Amino acid sequence: MAEWKFRIPERKTLPGSLYSVVALLLEQRGYIQEDERVRFLSPQYDRDLHDPFLFSQMERVIERIGNSLKRNETIGIFGDYDADGVTSSVVMREAIQNLGGHVVVYIPQKDTEGHGLNTQALDFFTKEGARLIMTLDCGMMNHEEIDEANMLGLDVIIIDHHHVPEILPSAYAIINPKLTGETYPFRELCGAGTAFKVAQALFRRLAPEQEDQVKWLLDIVATGTVADVMPLVGENRVLVTYGLIVLSRTRRVGFQEMFRVGRMPFNGDKKPSARDIAFQIAPRINAASRMAHAMLAHDLLMESDVDVAGQLAVDLENHNNARRKLSTETTEQVKTLVLSEYQDKKFIFAVGETYPFGIVGLIAGRIAHTYRKPTCVLFRGSTESMGSFRSIPEFNIIEAIEKCADLLVKFGGHSQAAGMTIKNENLDAFYERFSALVEGALREVITEPEIWIDMEIQPTDIVPQLVTDIARFAPFGEGNTEPVFSLSDMRVKQVRFVGSGNKHMKFTLESPDGLRVFDAIGFSLGERFSSIVEGDRLDIAFTLEENVWNGRSSIQLKLIDIYRKGE
Repeated sequence: MAEWKFRIPERKTLPGSLYSVVALLLEQRGYIQEDERVRFLSPQYDRDLHDPFLFSQMERVIERIGNSLKRNETIGIFGDYDADGVTSSVVMREAIQNLGGHVVVYIPQKDTEGHGLNTQALDFFTKEGARLIMTLDCGMMNHEEIDEANMLGLDVIIIDHHHVPEILPSAYAIINPKLTGETYPFRELCGAGTAFKVAQALFRRLAPEQEDQVKWLLDIVATGTVADVMPLVGENRVLVTYGLIVLSRTRRVGFQEMFRVGRMPFNGDKKPSARDIAFQIAPRINAASRMAHAMLAHDLLMESDVDVAGQLAVDLENHNNARRKLSTETTEQVKTLVLSEYQDKKFIFAVGETYPFGIVGLIAGRIAHTYRKPTCVLFRGSTESMGSFRSIPEFNIIEAIEKCADLLVKFGGHSQAAGMTIKNENLDAFYERFSALVEGALREVITEPEIWIDMEIQPTDIVPQLVTDIARFAPFGEGNTEPVFSLSDMRVKQVRFVGSGNKHMKFTLESPDGLRVFDAIGFSLGERFSSIVEGDRLDIAFTLEENVWNGRSSIQLKLIDIYRKGE
């Protein structure tokens, strides 16, 4: 049973024009001043996006790309293989091509080439005649490869957002919001977001009359931002808010075919949500590198021919279905390992020859979320193991990995997600050192499943205006979670099971005074709470949503967890 924790433990009344529950939520999220609240509730593209030339090296970058365009040079783009890397590459390729440039793209094979720039890619760019290459969503840890590129006469521009090492690679220029001393005011851009700032700067300097056209890249930018689990605050909130609008009206044939094949009814009337990106769009893009090659997703997003895009979308859908089945099976294997070996430990370390390398990051994320513990899942090869880490907010994974760097072949990432390659002979030593770091850092942290609830409310608080106000907090995601509320002592008037295998539950719940009645639904709660019957008294944790049925709108409580009185 997960522990309930409250962000606002005590209800208080706040003065002001906003509905009191909303005012409390805004205060808890750090929006105190009126102008801060306005920017949060009503983000504006022109007002709230920063000048891309605030990046300390942006002038140098734009001058170098501009010179390549003038000389008709081939420009090489090296993108990472995940959804953020793919979308970053699409943003940069499309921006340069729209300015008349010639681009060649290289995305590595995940299981054989791994993360980051490599010699194979440098050979490709050299044969293609490139003199400038850009690394998208990677590059910060590629010191040797960039030295080699320099010797080959290639200028390298790094466009990345990952961890910045103490010694920087010898690139021509670096655009990374996390650079030490960086003058750009927002540090939490993803790779696609950082690439978008370069695209903005390119058009502002080289084709200012067309700068508005870069807004059509926002469907791609929003996808990368949500897929990489970036905090949906500040500039990211603006990019995703407008990106969802563009996504609903996308001109991109690849997205249109992905939606058709995947039966996603997104259009100008039904705008997708950030959750739709996270659970429907991003998994399909990531399925390319996990099950085949990331260029499949890249080519789909760049394709303009409907027939070709349709076939690519079918291929991607098939890969995603296979990925879904494989990830479910592998997750169960790792859960069995956790129950036998890691219940009393703070760090979960799963290494196996049967764990498919393509999905180890996905599995690590699921396990870390389920058990609320830093987790590493590795595919064990004949001499080396490769895999991914996922963490919890209290533990910075990349800082700990750096303290084990002497045991690793290579590594990279950020505070909550990272990857590494390690020789098998060093696995035991790594586990001992890393586990000690986790145990020390989390000694006072209870690593048990928990549910965060914003606040307890009263039945009388639940009115249509509250639902309308909460909707203005969207897009929801990392750093801006959907508000979760609780109600106490609700009586079950009616309960029934729905879905195959009685997987879901539908309730009619009555307030303690009998004056208010609510409809509630609990997805995937049927197995856990199958013994609940009419008359039971429940404390519930839930989100609020508008339910439209046969043209009639009503408020529905979407249940997250339940405590039955007396248990």
